[in-house]
Amino acid sequence: MAFVDRAATPQRLEPAPAGGWYVTWPFARLRVDAHGVEIASMFGDVTVTRDNLVSISRFRRVPVLSDGFKFVVADRDDAVVFWALNPSTVLRRLREHHWPVRGDA
Repeated sequence: MAFVDRAATPQRLEPAPAGGWYVTWPFARLRVDAHGVEIASMFGDVTVTRDNLVSISRFRRVPVLSDGFKFVVADRDDAVVFWALNPSTVLRRLREHHWPVRGDA
């Protein structure tokens, strides 16, 4: 999980800022259902709801090694990138629960 600038793109992703972090499973967990998306890590939790969702987009940095999903929500100044070891599983779960994902092809 990475807390990044909302405008961050894979091409413009900076190293973790002082006080920032990048973690993935097993240090971060993603739970998806029809009511929300919960991203939890030892550094903090983020809850995405249908009401606060701005966007979910694929976040590809280095295919296979660094592939994730960027979550932007209205009540946070930063975005959250969940780095996925198996992005196809995450994408499938998001689609099953009708969460819109940009760049999901």
